[in-house]
Amino acid sequence: MELFAIAVADAMRRQPDLEVRLVFKIVAGFDVQPALRARCADLGLDAYFCERGSRALLSHLRWADLVHANNCSPDILLGAKVLGKALVVTVHNWRRAGGGLRQRLWKLGHDLADARTYNSRFVMDTWQAARPLPCSRVIPAVTHFGGQRVASESRRGFFFIGRWIEGKGIGELIEAYAMADLDRAAWPLTLAGDGPLRPALTERIAALGVPGLTVTGLIAEADKYARLASAKWLVCPPNTREDMGLTPIEARYLGLPSIVTVDGGVPEAAGPWALFCPPGNVAALARTLELAASLPESVYQWRAAGAERSLDGYLQPLSVYADIYAEVMRSRQTSSR
Repeated sequence: MELFAIAVADAMRRQPDLEVRLVFKIVAGFDVQPALRARCADLGLDAYFCERGSRALLSHLRWADLVHANNCSPDILLGAKVLGKALVVTVHNWRRAGGGLRQRLWKLGHDLADARTYNSRFVMDTWQAARPLPCSRVIPAVTHFGGQRVASESRRGFFFIGRWIEGKGIGELIEAYAMADLDRAAWPLTLAGDGPLRPALTERIAALGVPGLTVTGLIAEADKYARLASAKWLVCPPNTREDMGLTPIEARYLGLPSIVTVDGGVPEAAGPWALFCPPGNVAALARTLELAASLPESVYQWRAAGAERSLDGYLQPLSVYADIYAEVMRSRQTSSR
């Protein structure tokens, strides 16, 4: 989310009629990482770091004509509306069930916004299931891509990258790969990333003794893109109501189709050319791996080309936010007459 806010602020300050301040609210228990400050400084952004509920935060709200908030923090959204500011909110996370005070305040702030954007249709539907709201649109929160495309004939195997935590499907993927009837020399599986489940799952991998399975641990961003581009399929099998799913979008940019579970916003991110299976179902995932490995090269290339081509119209340039700001300000000026 921080990288998204930086990217939007950097794009908006290049608009000739906008003056931009980038304000980070420091949440209790979290420290500002030096890399975040350095990134803002490298770009020359007018960036501020404020404590929650502070005078400094209130001062920035007073300064602005329009506030663009990321997620529905009540102190930001309700504060902006009390001060009479135009308000745009980008919602990154699906709405959890429950009727506590915090949930009601988040929903109130969300509903009071002049315009809302969501990083997936799934996320939007959780916030607007009962009453669709005007000035709402789905804009995947993707800021940059990397890597060079690799010819499909030179690609090989399956690739997973993500946090090794419950709900990401890493355990199910290991079991499914062990179960699948595959030529493992031709169809290796590479697992990248780290997390609290890694020690136990590493032991499980050793116990299974499955050839063709490689664990890399954490890898640099450039290595991630290189491994992604060189694989035949990205595998993204969560069972956690994932908000969006960034890696399937990155894969599509490189002309790589995905194998995904029908979970949250992941099917949208993977696009219609992906292969789908139910979340949490090891046997179904194993069959889907087998299906992917059995496709003729011509069919694979058809799916790969479709995955990349279908990004047109799904992704939008960051300049779209300047258009949203202008629409909101025009609407407020018209209604005040």
